[in-house]
Amino acid sequence: MGTALLSGHQKIDLKKNQKIMTSTGLGEMGYGLPGAIGASFGLNKGEVICLNCDGGIMMNLQELQTIDEYNLPIKTFVFNNDGYLMIKHTQKNLFKGNYVAVNKDTNISCPNLKKLASAFNMKYYLIKNWNDYNNKIKKILNNKKPVICEIVMNPEQYFHPKLGTTINKKDKIISPPLEDLSPLLSRKDLKKNMIVSIHSKSEEI
Repeated sequence: MGTALLSGHQKIDLKKNQKIMTSTGLGEMGYGLPGAIGASFGLNKGEVICLNCDGGIMMNLQELQTIDEYNLPIKTFVFNNDGYLMIKHTQKNLFKGNYVAVNKDTNISCPNLKKLASAFNMKYYLIKNWNDYNNKIKKILNNKKPVICEIVMNPEQYFHPKLGTTINKKDKIISPPLEDLSPLLSRKDLKKNMIVSIHSKSEEI
């Protein structure tokens, strides 16, 4: 979901006999942990990397106990972006950045992941920069036990290009077609680069 879904699909470099599994919908929050558990059992308690976010993992945090109970070698990477980054994007895009219920400043918080890892008998790692990554990633990947790795991100990290909604001059929410990605081109540049006429929704922006 969210950051984990976008980052995973943009940068993953699958090797032979590796697979990536995601929800078949729109990156629903909460898919990561149960998806990883199912994949591990499908591999006879095999090794799985789970990409998650601090907000999304809250949807079914209790499944960490399932990982502990069966000692599944799942490495859970949690992108810490202070709450709900994709919702921040929406509120910034459509509501002029008037945040509601998305981060600590708006009374939404997530638990201390180091304490959480200890509670569920998992090894904890923290990555805040590239030096941390270079020093710790091999140790994390070579660990055959359940792991939680917290990755600290810019809480306002933007993703582009992306398909995003926008508001037209009449204050109507518009969902552009796939070829009209954010950050939006000027309508003149979009028309110039299209082989066919631009979509009627693009005309409205």
